[in-house]
Parts: sequence; C-alpha cells; structure tokens
Amino acid sequence: MYTPFVLLSSLIALASSAALEQRSLQYCGTQPYYTNKYTCYPQNNNLLCPISSSGTIFQPCGTACFDPANYTCINGKLAPVGICNGQVYDKNSYVCVNNFLCPISFPNVCGKACYKTSEYKCVNGKLVQV
Repeated sequence: MYTPFVLLSSLIALASSAALEQRSLQYCGTQPYYTNKYTCYPQNNNLLCPISSSGTIFQPCGTACFDPANYTCINGKLAPVGICNGQVYDKNSYVCVNNFLCPISFPNVCGKACYKTSEYKCVNGKLVQV
C-alpha cells in the first residue's frame, strides 16, 4: 500500500531535480554547458572554463583555463605563482628563501640581502665578497 506512494514520490523528486538541472543549461556560443560546472568567457572565443568541486572559478588565459591560486596570465601566457610570507610571486622570476623573496639569479639570503654564492658568502649574517 505504501510502495506505490513511495515510488510516485521518488519519481516526482527525480523529475523535479531534472527540471532544475535543465534550467541551468546555457549556451556559450554554440556549446551547451551547465552554469554550476563552467564559466563562459565570450571575450576569449567562447572559452568554457571549469568550476572546481571546491568552488574555484578557473580563469581564461589565451586558449587555456587556469586556477588563479597556482598561475597567473601574463600577455596571454601562463606563469606559475607561489606565496612567500603572504606575498604572491612569479616562480619563473623569484625564489622564496626562508620567507624572503629573491630574484632567481640571486637565490640565497644573508640577513636581508639576496646574493649569488659565486660572488659573495655570508659570514655572521653579513655579505663578504668572494
């Protein structure tokens, strides 16, 4: 006696959720997509970028999509980013040494100065020329 009621309730719930899912279907140019799973970027040739399960909206860079926590877009090219002592930096140009940012060509820290071991050495927190 209760089985038809439960079955009917389940079918109504399923039909309702399908109708809600169908309503979130949009078009990015000619591509159909669900707004809860993708973002459309018309200015990037209708590029569809995903939205992660944690809610991160991936950003466009040329024809690629990227997670802004890990990359940035410079002149249409992706560049990896890091965080050093709360500061975002380009990993192609800098290194983080003991929470201090140094140019990649001077990858060591002595006190508050960055240096190359081929030119300097650190003695008691002070730079000494080699």
